[in-house]
Amino acid sequence: MESDISQAFQEELTCFICLSCLTEPVTISCGHSFCRACLQLSWEDTQLPVHCPMCREPCQQQEMRTNIVLKKLVSIARQASLMKDLSSEEHKCVSHKETKRIFCVESRIFLCQLCSNSHEHRGHRHCPIEAAAQEQMERLLKQMASLWEKIQENQEDIETENRTTTLWMDYMTLSPPIPTSSRSRSPPRTGIGLLDSVQGGPFPPSQTEPSVPA
Repeated sequence: MESDISQAFQEELTCFICLSCLTEPVTISCGHSFCRACLQLSWEDTQLPVHCPMCREPCQQQEMRTNIVLKKLVSIARQASLMKDLSSEEHKCVSHKETKRIFCVESRIFLCQLCSNSHEHRGHRHCPIEAAAQEQMERLLKQMASLWEKIQENQEDIETENRTTTLWMDYMTLSPPIPTSSRSRSPPRTGIGLLDSVQGGPFPPSQTEPSVPA
């Protein structure tokens, strides 16, 4: 009975997309919950409106909310799983036969209490393994969130460029052609040519220019 409850509890904390324990769980309008990163990636190339990966119900990306209760339950489950792993023989110190429960930040290794007080590690920074695991998880989540923001910004830039290109193509297609005159435009007349035009000239070749009386 206890194992059945534990299995059902574990299934409720499992992401439908990655099939692993929920990481930063979020719940959408239909009530289903997923890892934030898994849900964002599943919606990345999907046209609006997006759909729930589990029940296919339409939903809005803005309706994605962090599930605080699930987040706490996931944290408890992770700690319980970590304690179970630490109690195994492979996590016991070979020298002192004690469980390694301390993380050395400088050496990036797990230590037992006696090893952490040794001359080799005495001057190093130490923290409980649970705290180190939580810190690493938060660091990864921040990196994932930063990458997602950059992906969104790039996607918006691409969509803006595509809209601008479409507008220009529509403008070029719908704009009327510029009319061209079938006659070539004569260059402006200057000097003698202009005087001839005003006086009605030039004189025909058969006629001579009238002389001016003295």
